[in-house]
Amino acid sequence: DNGPGIAAEEQEKIFTPFYRSSADTRFPQGMGLGLSIAREIVVAHGAQLTLTSQRGQGSTFAIELPKPSPAAN
Repeated sequence: DNGPGIAAEEQEKIFTPFYRSSADTRFPQGMGLGLSIAREIVVAHGAQLTLTSQRGQGSTFAIELPKPSPAAN
């Protein structure tokens, strides 16, 4: 994205329910639940939600799905 990025010390905290970044002023009405809910859904499907971010350079969130097992005959 082209946002401000997420500081390294906040990157794991942002997945905690109700956590709001101290730099998040664009959406003051938010509750801090979106990323925690997204991670729970992704994990429930056996996948991972990962974050790559650097302050001033934006963030990338990715869902890493497990490779399906071959079908049994």
